[in-house]
Amino acid sequence: MKAVLISIQPKWCELIASGEKTVEVRKTIPKLETPFKVYIYETKGRTETPFVDEEGHHIFKGRGQVIGEFVCDKIVKFENSIYDEALRETVIRSFVPMYDLLVYIGKQDYGYGWHITDLAIYDEPKDLGEFEHTKEYVDNIRNSVVHWEYGVDDECVRPLRKPPQSWCYVDERKE
Repeated sequence: MKAVLISIQPKWCELIASGEKTVEVRKTIPKLETPFKVYIYETKGRTETPFVDEEGHHIFKGRGQVIGEFVCDKIVKFENSIYDEALRETVIRSFVPMYDLLVYIGKQDYGYGWHITDLAIYDEPKDLGEFEHTKEYVDNIRNSVVHWEYGVDDECVRPLRKPPQSWCYVDERKE
């Protein structure tokens, strides 16, 4: 199954892990047919206050690691309008307030709600280095100006070293 790695702030990771948040909002979508796998990268937190689930199992401190995965079984496109029914449903299921969602979408005409299903939170988070850019990404870099000007090779490109700003295509590394 094709996969992406998505960066999510700790406060949203907590809601996803609890099962309350069932939609993740993004400005863009992958060029993949649903369903596809989504690895959850919990961004580094700005606070020392941990988040703990009701059983005391998962602690979310903004660790900068991949904490779990889900399957995105559908993506709903919504209009940048308070009158759009899909937008109102996205607000409810994503826990993002209407005003914040409209500010996030900005001048774009549309946003997207990625549906979260088959959620699995890892007992042990994974480091970014356990994932790599897809072959297609590497091939695109090889054929780009970046490669010709800077001599980027597979060793520089494939393993993830930095989290994506929003999301990126990935494969799990095979040792």
